[in-house]
Amino acid sequence: MRIEKAIVIPARGGYYNEDLDAIRAGAQRDGYFYNEKPRAPGFTSIRQPSEAFSMVLLLDSGAIAVGDGMSVEYSAAGGRQGRFQIAEQLPFLQSVCDTLEGQAIGSFQQMTTALQSQVFDERLHSNAAFYGASQALLQAVSLESGRSPVEILAEHLGVDPAERMIPMNVQCGEARQSGVDKAILKGADVLPHGLINELDLLGRDGQRLREYITWIVERIQKYGRDDYHPELHIDVYGMIGVIFEHDVDRMADYITGLGQCAKPYRLCLEAPVLMQTRAAQIELFGRLRQGLSERESGVLIIVDEWANDLEDIRAFVAAGATDMINVKSPDLGSIDNAGRAILDCWAGEVRPILGGSCTDTDVSARTMAQLALAAQPAWVLARPGMGVDEGLQIVHNEMARALAVMAARRG
Repeated sequence: MRIEKAIVIPARGGYYNEDLDAIRAGAQRDGYFYNEKPRAPGFTSIRQPSEAFSMVLLLDSGAIAVGDGMSVEYSAAGGRQGRFQIAEQLPFLQSVCDTLEGQAIGSFQQMTTALQSQVFDERLHSNAAFYGASQALLQAVSLESGRSPVEILAEHLGVDPAERMIPMNVQCGEARQSGVDKAILKGADVLPHGLINELDLLGRDGQRLREYITWIVERIQKYGRDDYHPELHIDVYGMIGVIFEHDVDRMADYITGLGQCAKPYRLCLEAPVLMQTRAAQIELFGRLRQGLSERESGVLIIVDEWANDLEDIRAFVAAGATDMINVKSPDLGSIDNAGRAILDCWAGEVRPILGGSCTDTDVSARTMAQLALAAQPAWVLARPGMGVDEGLQIVHNEMARALAVMAARRG
């Protein structure tokens, strides 16, 4: 089987790209709009609809394989590549298509390695391009071999695939109350993310976040099933570091208090600090983790920004600087890189999240559900969007189908 033709199609991402630096600095809002000018390169406004592309491979058998690429919500923040812009990227993506046309469908490893070894225009948004192209290649290999994407990815990574669902973490976006209620009603494994990305949401002394976590616990205990015991996940985008001036003792004391508010549930706190370089992020994360350990806080800290590619992730693991890593799949380019990052985390006794972004599409979300069953992270993000329901059903249903197919084949 060969790739007869490869085409690229402009598409919509699942949410918005946003300028994190401007938001953290207190940019003023008018409803869903921000009135101030953006700070990040590639942005014309602080909040813009996310752009994406679909790469479609027309195979000589008549079958079609598809993959989608995009950039994450907070593009250009924390060492990431900039915002994906389809009009700018179309000619460079076409060169990727030209490279793929005429190729025989071989192994997934052979095809993704060959693609990433090609030299493309330096203006190509390589992470988005390889993310989308690798999804399409995975689907093509699946069609050619008659095996599921999970089975192909597990073989590629040298692991046995999961035989049960991977826990899912949801994102409530700005619907911080109704999103929690939806997550409880649906029995989400991990909730709610919270999107604590500006000072007013945290409170000058952090009191608003204490109150929010206490409220979440009360809602779970009032409306959750008797056997419902989720993990709590709050992303603060470095704002704890801001209000406590990056003083490790003050931050550790405060976070320990948050852990007390979360009881009897475990609190996993993402991005308590956000520094200007990877080295500074590793150093301060490591000191904060040590401070929390000394206090026996029980709170796990998660790194996101500055843990972007495989090299970054391995550096955080080697330093012992974090309890968990958010492996954001669009930031790692080819999807096999996200799988390897998850295995590297487990090998270093760090809990990995197969994250991604609210900007993911239905196609990339389904592929990440397949990767989750192969690589087996601690959690997999329910995506796309921030609506809880939609992402939860897309990822859940894809995992359920894949598990049922593998079980049927085992007899």
